[in-house]
Amino acid sequence: MNSSKDGPQYRLNLDDKIILLNKKKFELLKYIDECGSITLASKNAQIPYRSALKYIENLENDLNKTVVSTKRGGKGGGGGSTLTDEGRKVLREYRKVDSILKMHADVNEIEGEISDIDAENRIANIYLNGNKVILPLRGNFSIGDKVLVLISPDDIFVMLEPQESSVRNIFPGKITRMELKDNLIRLNVDLGETSLFVDITEYAREQLNLNLGKEIFIGFKAAAIAMVKV
Repeated sequence: MNSSKDGPQYRLNLDDKIILLNKKKFELLKYIDECGSITLASKNAQIPYRSALKYIENLENDLNKTVVSTKRGGKGGGGGSTLTDEGRKVLREYRKVDSILKMHADVNEIEGEISDIDAENRIANIYLNGNKVILPLRGNFSIGDKVLVLISPDDIFVMLEPQESSVRNIFPGKITRMELKDNLIRLNVDLGETSLFVDITEYAREQLNLNLGKEIFIGFKAAAIAMVKV
């Protein structure tokens, strides 16, 4: 995700081509689909008409496909603009990314530096409290890159003792806060150099007999982690 003067831009991958789309430009395409007119869509999206045309042109050049189909009308009218199948695919991909980000708005963030990379197995490592964190290698990263690791609170699980499993990202911590949030119990877990919040059910809290100050272990799978350069 990148930023522009019109807000954050999402990187969308369509047919192995990368495009950037922000909310205002998404609304332009959405209104074209609803109104059947670039003129009306640009007014509703509050984008100057010439800017709207330029954006559509740039988008079609990036994708090398037609996004908006325009039919010229005669003296009696009948003209208009509609989204092509590719244009509707752009809308669908934006909605998917936007809904995922909204769903995981309360994401944990860990800053670190890539210490080593296993290119064959497509994993990278950073260190947290002297312990190795195994990360999925998606994209172009190099040793020494500063990265931000993102983990959703519902992708973290709690244990009273470290367990033998395929999960290798397991760390000791202490519960410093507990609160009810969206019908779940949110734990703040102090790991020393950083703290993470973890969402569990009331049933899990009772089964593990969790309370403030309790020392626990938390774990998360590498596949549950997103990593971006900073």
